[in-house]
Amino acid sequence: MFGKKIFFPQKSPTTLSFIARGTKLTGNIEFIGDVLIGGAISGQILSQANITVEQGGRVEGEIKCQEFIVDGFFKGRLICERLVIQRHGVVDGDVASTSMQIMEGGQFIGLRIKEDISTIQTHGLAAPKESNNLQLTSDPLNTDIP
Repeated sequence: MFGKKIFFPQKSPTTLSFIARGTKLTGNIEFIGDVLIGGAISGQILSQANITVEQGGRVEGEIKCQEFIVDGFFKGRLICERLVIQRHGVVDGDVASTSMQIMEGGQFIGLRIKEDISTIQTHGLAAPKESNNLQLTSDPLNTDIP
């Protein structure tokens, strides 16, 4: 009874990155955990987990992630297993996903390619057009997103 040790597989720690309203990022960004975006991002985003764009958040560029939830604005190319467009969400661009859900009021403008999970996982994003420099601009007095 006391001699046996029970080992549980170690889970990677859950991480959450938050891009606050008023923050603007430009460049190529990689995340291990979930991402919550309230500000503006322009560029390429890779996440091993989920990305959520809050109402008022804005993303333009290319994204690859597990689940993408949009209640703000996204324009560009998206590769994900699951896309959820919420009431205030707008997705404008090309989407490769295994499933897609649009809530009443959400908007999808573009082209969707239904893919299986194995194809989604092997998809890569285009090579970066610019250097890997990341620019951070934060104006605490300006809360408007263009």
